[in-house]
Amino acid sequence: MSSPTGTFPPLPPSPPDPPRPRHNPWLPEPRPVGPGPVSASATLLVGERDWLGERLLEQRVVALAGELDAESVNRTVAALALLDAEGDDPVRLRLSGVSADLDTALPIVDAIDLMGVPVHATCVGTLTGAAIAILAVADHRTAGGHAILQLVEPRTPSGIPGRELEARAAEHAARLRALQERLAEACGRPVEQVASDMRSGRLLSAAEARDYGLVDDAEPTRRPDPGPVPTS
Repeated sequence: MSSPTGTFPPLPPSPPDPPRPRHNPWLPEPRPVGPGPVSASATLLVGERDWLGERLLEQRVVALAGELDAESVNRTVAALALLDAEGDDPVRLRLSGVSADLDTALPIVDAIDLMGVPVHATCVGTLTGAAIAILAVADHRTAGGHAILQLVEPRTPSGIPGRELEARAAEHAARLRALQERLAEACGRPVEQVASDMRSGRLLSAAEARDYGLVDDAEPTRRPDPGPVPTS
């Protein structure tokens, strides 16, 4: 009678495979990593936790930079509403090189107008297009010493079928006029002057923006200290 095949003494049974974590549809999937060296951005997750934004919100600060899109507008409006509901201290709005069209600027302007707490806005870099209104309607407005504000008409929508072009052009003109009227109110100037300056693309330094009425304070430009003068 042959002996059963196997090892002696018998090996203990293998431990069961650990249970696979259940997929949570609300958590983002990692970005696929392609061949070659792994860059820093390749390890990020889509929708990764914005720790910097959270820290800023803890300090009642909302920061905007670059060209605004629908996502950044939605986040900004939500952040302003949250800070308005959570306390009575002023909200600080930081604008760094921001550009916007009518669709992205006007919702933030409306959100600032609806705030029950003061909004203190500070501009650095170049502020252009309809984004100027975001600064102008704040309760207190400051421009950095090297800030540039460009009064320019937001671009008209493109790629619209001919049958819709006339209606969209009329809508754009009405919204542009509303923006110009809000800017004129904020800076205390005639609306026709604001409209003319936007058509010409007028550029304003920080000091000129203060004189125009778009900001309350313009930080002076600091010159480097030349050091002690050598003596002969």
